[in-house]
Amino acid sequence: MQLFKSIRKTQLTILSLLLFISGVGFADPIGDIVESTGIGQILRNGESTPHSIGYAIELYDEAETVNGRMKIEFLDAEELDLIEHTLVYIDEVYYDPNPSLSKMSLRMVQGTARFASGKGNKIKKANIDITTPTAQIAINGTDFTTTIDELGRTLVILLPDEDGVTPSGEIIVSNEGGSVTLNQAYQATMVSTIETPPTGSVVINNLTTAMIDNMFIVSPPQEVAEAVEEQAREDMNEDQGVLDVDFLEFNELEKDYDDYAEDPDYDARGSRLDIDYLDVDFLTNVLDVVEALIKTTAKLQDQQASTAGGTQRLVGANYGFNKDSQFNIFEEDGNLVFFRSVNGVIEIIIQNGNSGFLDVRVGEYEGVIEFGGGDPAIQIFINQNN
Repeated sequence: MQLFKSIRKTQLTILSLLLFISGVGFADPIGDIVESTGIGQILRNGESTPHSIGYAIELYDEAETVNGRMKIEFLDAEELDLIEHTLVYIDEVYYDPNPSLSKMSLRMVQGTARFASGKGNKIKKANIDITTPTAQIAINGTDFTTTIDELGRTLVILLPDEDGVTPSGEIIVSNEGGSVTLNQAYQATMVSTIETPPTGSVVINNLTTAMIDNMFIVSPPQEVAEAVEEQAREDMNEDQGVLDVDFLEFNELEKDYDDYAEDPDYDARGSRLDIDYLDVDFLTNVLDVVEALIKTTAKLQDQQASTAGGTQRLVGANYGFNKDSQFNIFEEDGNLVFFRSVNGVIEIIIQNGNSGFLDVRVGEYEGVIEFGGGDPAIQIFINQNN
């Protein structure tokens, strides 16, 4: 609301200067107060005057009620009703001999107000512009109410004609998020923010005009509340952002390697991210090493035949983590990487297309790991022990 007032003061200052230069005044009345009860005021050029019956309304007046009500009738029979705690800015009212050139612009700022376009012919109804902090209302021969809270959230209700059944016309409620058309008696929509589209239209049952007041701010009709909830559910389904993620539902730690192996996107060759720095036998069982050394050649060949998984041939080791040598072997940017982090770090990167072997003696492990399919142009000897 403070932003509304700042913009309004700037507009008034510029307009006053232009009118002063041109020698034109804007004191001609555009309507007057026809009903008045309780406490309220008309703000004009920063000065307050009581809202008494017969008081003339001028361009750029601000109509405000406190513990009172006010009804303004404009020159073309348009009617503006304000109940308690309501504020409306009269931004523009101009009547031209040609009705298509006439214009009316009102801003419903807070509280509950009722606007009836009347049956006059001095202004084309399409030229009547009603706005709220979150919506714009285009009318077509209409009678409707707006209820606005301190955050600018707006409830718009289309009222019936005098018979209480036939809709008084049609209005289109729109903003940056979208629009909705109201064309049935007591049909309503709620607009929460300038970016959020209006809710789907709903018809409020068992409602009369006299029941529409500021209580709808704290307790909207059930039909409207359900429409707001439905819109919220749709927004959650359409926009699962990072703030919508329930991290308590994370279950990736419950998966094992077999689960990932069934995933078509899983790369069996692994990567640097697959290195588990805690998956290391710092106290290797000597008996296991001895048993591995006395395995038959045939069994060793069977083990070597299972080293598939990468684009480069391996013999004596597998892609991924090798428990005996404690080497992680994977491909990165097309190159072959040997990585070991036990009592220091060993990292060897072999460019793609090269062949050779690693003769490794580290801790309790002794073995040869061959890579590539050609002559061993690269020969690496590693001897790391205490």
